[in-house]
Amino acid sequence: MTKSQLIESLSEEFEISEEEARMFVEEFLNAIAEELIASGRVELRGFGVFRVKSQRGRFVKNPKTGIEYYANWRLRISFKTSSVFFKKHEG
Repeated sequence: MTKSQLIESLSEEFEISEEEARMFVEEFLNAIAEELIASGRVELRGFGVFRVKSQRGRFVKNPKTGIEYYANWRLRISFKTSSVFFKKHEG
């Protein structure tokens, strides 16, 4: 599901305009992003946990040219699904 599909679905489900649904989705995603920046962790009970992790630097090779170079460390976001979510959606 894309963001625009989510907006359309919320708009239909709650009988609100697509602009209101778009504002809600944008605010929701911004709140998650801001909390990840601030604390590095966002837990949505019954759904899962978003966490910021550090990925160490490593040597990588460009498959097209064969040139090897060093990729610096970076931050990435990981997501772990809640076991409650799996139990609700087994089938």
